[in-house]
Amino acid sequence: MSVPVATATTKLKRIREAYVKQLPTQLEVIRKSYYDTEQQSCGIAELEIFHRNIHTLKGACASFGLKAVSVIAASGELLAKEAMNPETPPDKIWYQKIQECLASLEEEIKNINLSQSIDTRLVELVAATETTGERAQKVIYIFEEDSYQRMSLATQIECFGYLVTSFGQLELVCNAVQNSPPDAIIMNMILPDPSKESAGIIKAVRKDGSNVPVVFMSSQNGFRNRLAAVRAGSDAYFVKPVNVAELCSTLDTLTNTVTLDPCRILIVDDDPNLSELYSTILQSAGMTTVTVNDPLQIMSPLVEFNPDLVLTDMYMPGCNGMELAKTIRQMGASSSIPIIFLSSETDVGKQFQAMRMGGDEFLTKPISPENLIAAVAGRAGRMKIVRSYMVRDSMTGLFNYSTTKEYLENVITQAQSQKKDVSFAMIDVDTLKSINDDYGNKMGDQILITLSRLLQQCLGKSGIVGRYGGDEFAVILPDCNKKKAVQIIDQLRESFAAMRFTVNDNIFSPSFSCGVASLSLYEDAESVCKAAESALYTAKESGRNQVCEATT
Repeated sequence: MSVPVATATTKLKRIREAYVKQLPTQLEVIRKSYYDTEQQSCGIAELEIFHRNIHTLKGACASFGLKAVSVIAASGELLAKEAMNPETPPDKIWYQKIQECLASLEEEIKNINLSQSIDTRLVELVAATETTGERAQKVIYIFEEDSYQRMSLATQIECFGYLVTSFGQLELVCNAVQNSPPDAIIMNMILPDPSKESAGIIKAVRKDGSNVPVVFMSSQNGFRNRLAAVRAGSDAYFVKPVNVAELCSTLDTLTNTVTLDPCRILIVDDDPNLSELYSTILQSAGMTTVTVNDPLQIMSPLVEFNPDLVLTDMYMPGCNGMELAKTIRQMGASSSIPIIFLSSETDVGKQFQAMRMGGDEFLTKPISPENLIAAVAGRAGRMKIVRSYMVRDSMTGLFNYSTTKEYLENVITQAQSQKKDVSFAMIDVDTLKSINDDYGNKMGDQILITLSRLLQQCLGKSGIVGRYGGDEFAVILPDCNKKKAVQIIDQLRESFAAMRFTVNDNIFSPSFSCGVASLSLYEDAESVCKAAESALYTAKESGRNQVCEATT
């Protein structure tokens, strides 16, 4: 969830104040590194430390809106770079300029106004939203004059987890919408003047500025009818007899308010205040962050946090950003993670060198909050998409076989440590081969997709659903005993069997068989899987369209 505007602003002010308060200490560190340089007659090692310290000050102050301090630090950084060049060794004038720079920094830091307003452009990117309690089920209104079709359609839609209220009169629909707007409306397109009558309902639905989706049904498939629906304000159009699976897929899309898993960003910066600033900005855009202030301690976060992107500074003690990027690129599991450098380094040659070492993008400090968010969100989002292809079945969108097995092992390990039960169900669509032979593979695929949506819609919040392969599905139900699991799956079996599929003039209802096993009777994931598979075979051999329990 996004950080509320007031919270983000308050936190940013607190971070800035904390940073300003520690600036005298940071300046003393810079002074010491300069004195070390002076004592060692500007040795290269001491100059590098001095350069890194004043470079860090320049970038951080720019990011916190302390422009005057940043400008002075930038002049000091330039002097440090000059001294590192063997062709221009430091002279008396150089030492004098450095001392003047340090004195100017001290004076400017003393004059910083803590009450000065901060750059809160990021706040404009985040709407202050009040989160209302979501309904346990999405509410759908149906208007259909034919009572049989109305009840039949409502029954099938309810199988997908929606709460359906149906109406046979337009006036009742309008009144209901005014009193309690639904999540979507499905309505029969009225003839002979569909545009006028249907537009009237849509106008009533959206009277108060609401944007409730409206789906039209009609027995007519002509372009004029579809055009009339569009002009009336429809969001989708279905021809009778309606394919309920496709209809519910459309409802899922139109009513989808599910928040995707946030992008995980690992921030590596030796400045705690600066890393907290970036963390706050990215969190305000809905991302999850972990910060590391010592790059040598990155291994555990890489493995445990499993970030979608690494945001790192260039100059850090112990391990610079380029070394860090190259090290990550040599780690198999993390080699493909996007890496973005964020530094005040303006030397284009060094920026390209950093990219060659393994970086994907180079951002220059100071950076506006919106640009930081855009750069990080874009690359991290693409990484999430790539990862999703690796763990999900392309047709159904469910977890694939290997990912499902991995989840089962993890859930069982956790359950054993907490002394809880886990149930595992294996589901197989009955006679799918015959359906493919009689109605074509496309219909067979549609049935698999329909079942996957039914399982995900009804079990997605309480369990883990995966496609086990072919016409088989797997369901993991944490903290659920076998008896309860059988009841849950059996209700889904009845819902699936109530669905009607139409091919030309043929109407049929598929079914599935299921085997259920629970951890309480077995030792590990492998034995639970074998038990559920054996129970599934028993259900098949006993006549199909039933749920069987595994027995020891």
